[in-house]
Amino acid sequence: MSTRAKLMVAVVFLVLLGGGIAAYKTLRLGVPFWKGEQVHDWQIEARISFLATGKSLKARLALPAAAVEQKTESESGSLGYHYHIESDLGEYTAVWSAENREESQALYYRVRIPDSTSSGGEPLPATAPEPGNPGFSGSLAEAANAIVNRAKALTSDPDSLFVAIFDQIRNADTSQEFLLVKRHYEKEFKHNAMILMGIDLLEMANVPARIAYGVKLEEDGGSRPPVPLVEYCDGAYWKVRDPMNPGAVLDGHSFFVWHRGGGPLLDVTGGEGSRVVFTVAKERIPMASLADLRHSPLLVSTILGLPLSERAVFRYIVLIPLGAFVVVVLRNIIGIPTLGTFMPVLLALALLEIPLARGLIMFAVLIAAGLWFRFLLSRLNLLVVPRVAACVVIVTLLMMLMSVVSYRMGMSGGVQITLFPMIIIAWTIERMSLIWEEEGKHSALTQVGGSVVVAVLAYLFMKIGQIQYWAFYFPELLLVLLAGILLIGRYTGYRISELIRFKTFAHS
Repeated sequence: MSTRAKLMVAVVFLVLLGGGIAAYKTLRLGVPFWKGEQVHDWQIEARISFLATGKSLKARLALPAAAVEQKTESESGSLGYHYHIESDLGEYTAVWSAENREESQALYYRVRIPDSTSSGGEPLPATAPEPGNPGFSGSLAEAANAIVNRAKALTSDPDSLFVAIFDQIRNADTSQEFLLVKRHYEKEFKHNAMILMGIDLLEMANVPARIAYGVKLEEDGGSRPPVPLVEYCDGAYWKVRDPMNPGAVLDGHSFFVWHRGGGPLLDVTGGEGSRVVFTVAKERIPMASLADLRHSPLLVSTILGLPLSERAVFRYIVLIPLGAFVVVVLRNIIGIPTLGTFMPVLLALALLEIPLARGLIMFAVLIAAGLWFRFLLSRLNLLVVPRVAACVVIVTLLMMLMSVVSYRMGMSGGVQITLFPMIIIAWTIERMSLIWEEEGKHSALTQVGGSVVVAVLAYLFMKIGQIQYWAFYFPELLLVLLAGILLIGRYTGYRISELIRFKTFAHS
């Protein structure tokens, strides 16, 4: 069989395999093929990690009552563990238990809530309990009473008291009384010291209060610890508010209250160093289709069967082949010169997180300054590896300098410059300087300009919502993309730029 025949067989096989899996997911499992048919639910994943000590192990995680009672989709990643949910007077707890576990352990609990679901922080009717007593004495008690009395002088309403006390904490009151109480709590508590201080001050003002925990509904936040909240009683209702924004009401579209009612969020016996982090993602396919995907044969689910914390890594990884395809088309078919293949792709990937104009300006400044320093290094007659290593150091220092300067100028987005791949930029500077010396500045500027043009076009292609949807939910279509790259790889004809360049020869 000839090489051409082998190539065509491989291309047909890749197209049929990728297209067949995509068709199976759409026709049999009900996964929407078009972005306009998607749903917009939130999926929240709690990841519990700890170091098992080899004894009988039990992990307890408080669950959101709103999600359990409304019978939204939930799932536990607890292979090898006995798992059940306990219910006690409207409070729910997920319980995992196992024997003879050692080393690092990870448990997952996922809950899916419709975008229209309430935040879970709505006022709950309750009989007001007796306020607690922090047990202050001496000068500490006098200082705490002074803070409370200062807040009461403004208002005695529980809602206003909450705002007044936490405004003092948030604005870092500099009074002697506040600083004395603050130092006490920072010494006693390693975590949430200021929130616990505010809760005790509310208790002294005869407003029962306790800690609660929530999750911000932000898809790009990665894995983050729960947000500590405060739940207080106004005499008739228990209310939940964010102490960092005491005057605002929690919005169900941007916040979800995971645990309220007091008590620990996580309790692990038989393990050390336990912690829980939350990952949030928009789930864009129907609930039933996602369940079928996870249980489908032949790994059809691909990355959708992974935990959310691991799926988040692939949000941008699946876009890299798309950028590489654009580079192949523009270099081999159009004929645009570039400095390598990966530099335009990684630059396009960085531009997805930075405003386009700002990102291009930062890139141009880095290249120009780095190239100037590179010419200074060339006078020292260094070997290649030390010279490139020196470029990496210089690029790193330039990134730090640009971030600090942009921050001082009020451009907070300047810190995003760290998203640029510094190793690629260092190699770009090195290659550009070599081309400058060997072929002239025109050739060097043409290639770096072509790289920027290709990177911008790849960025525009990767930014299309439908393309991102296919890449993430139908990654098997990358096999079809691979087939296209293989076909282009055999193309040896004239590039479009060459046809334009040699157009005058056609008439001679």
